[in-house]
Amino acid sequence: MKDNVLVEVTVSRDKGEIVYQVDCSSNLTNEELEYYLKDIIEGICKWKPGVCEETVKSFKGTIRKKKTNK
Repeated sequence: MKDNVLVEVTVSRDKGEIVYQVDCSSNLTNEELEYYLKDIIEGICKWKPGVCEETVKSFKGTIRKKKTNK
């Protein structure tokens, strides 16, 4: 990751499935990650209110294990 990136969310297609990937800075606490993700979701809901309406929607995807630098 770039030095100035705290959280990076990627959604892509892989062999017909939707794959979600979240990468975060190694010095980011779980509380900070939760806070940033909450604000990102709230921002999306303000930008596209229809996405966050209380309707039933189904999405299929996998969450990849966080990559670690060894």
